[in-house]
Amino acid sequence: MLERGAKFSALVASNDDMAIGAIKALHERGVAVPEQVSVIGFDDIAIAPYTVPALSSVKIPVTEMIQEIIGRLIFMLDGGDFSPPKTFSGKLIRRDSLIALSR
Repeated sequence: MLERGAKFSALVASNDDMAIGAIKALHERGVAVPEQVSVIGFDDIAIAPYTVPALSSVKIPVTEMIQEIIGRLIFMLDGGDFSPPKTFSGKLIRRDSLIALSR
């Protein structure tokens, strides 16, 4: 994107590992995070607070989701009816890789 001259103020990566790689690539090209581009990932991996800048992330309740799936499978295997899906919400973990946009 940078080589093509694309202008952007934020980058959303599908996971934290990719976000960390993006921060490295931006740094190597002289792009300051978050001053020029905000970066956020998903997963909130253990190393996220220790990257430079500390990576903002969306924490997904994976443990609760797995518990729900297993419970539903056991219920259905025991003859229970399929019930409506449960909704799970992620939580924004705001760290140093995000900056507020000026209005």
